[in-house]
Amino acid sequence: MEKAQDGSDGRSLGFGVAVQDRPDAPMPVGRNEPTYNMQHKERGHALILAYENFSSYGPPRRSCAEHDVQIIKSAFKQLGFTVLTHWDLRKEDFLKVLKEESQSDHSDRDCLVVVLMSHGGIDASKDEFIWTFDKQVKTSELWKNFTPEKCPTLAGKPKMFFLQACRGENVDKGVRLQRPMGMRVQTDSLPVERDYAIPLHADMLMMWASYIGTFAFKSSNNGMNGSVFLHFLAKVLQEEGDQQDLSTMLLRVTREVAVSYESYVPGNYHLDMNKQIPYTVSTLMRKVFFNSK
Repeated sequence: MEKAQDGSDGRSLGFGVAVQDRPDAPMPVGRNEPTYNMQHKERGHALILAYENFSSYGPPRRSCAEHDVQIIKSAFKQLGFTVLTHWDLRKEDFLKVLKEESQSDHSDRDCLVVVLMSHGGIDASKDEFIWTFDKQVKTSELWKNFTPEKCPTLAGKPKMFFLQACRGENVDKGVRLQRPMGMRVQTDSLPVERDYAIPLHADMLMMWASYIGTFAFKSSNNGMNGSVFLHFLAKVLQEEGDQQDLSTMLLRVTREVAVSYESYVPGNYHLDMNKQIPYTVSTLMRKVFFNSK
């Protein structure tokens, strides 16, 4: 079929006209609202997929896993989430848990959070992967079932994925920023709405612990006792979760990881004195506030 100039295939996209192959889903928020509707009966699920142990042919044990789970569970419980934790799932069960979560009824929930704690990397095809107990899976498996046509009760609602896993074996030695000479330092309920359509990949946020291709570190220094990224994520959510919007908080997480942390592995040039910065991809269309209910 010849394409129309507006990018459609010639079918009418006017109000009230159904578009072939476009599924319907409930409208949780008006089209021009600047914030997501976070006043459903429940905050939603925070699904934690935690890995400490792996099969004999898998990667090494993650000794910080229990600590990481405790601090993240505490942070999301404080924000009103129902926290569901799964430990050391095999690939088959890992995929099953995600599929079942996508098929749950989220009608009375504000949003969804998924936190993954494992090892990861890049395979021979240059695809990113994460380890389950027994096998590797593509990182995209985490969110592929939560697009609106597969999970309509989360359509138009924020879906947030936080990944604590290495993304390769490169390191970031950073650069020193020096203050120019002479620089002064300063010390100081929904309205009636017409139907509207959204893209399949809208309303998602993915935040990795580190930049593409680099290590994600853990630390036992400066008050930390586990993964650096999760330490600062939990800290900021607990301190500002009921005050700031999500994007503002995640900017602080990114800044604190980038500025406050430097790896300390004396005698190992490759791993010593490295920097780390979280990496965020977002298609969120509105602000997310975890206001008290």
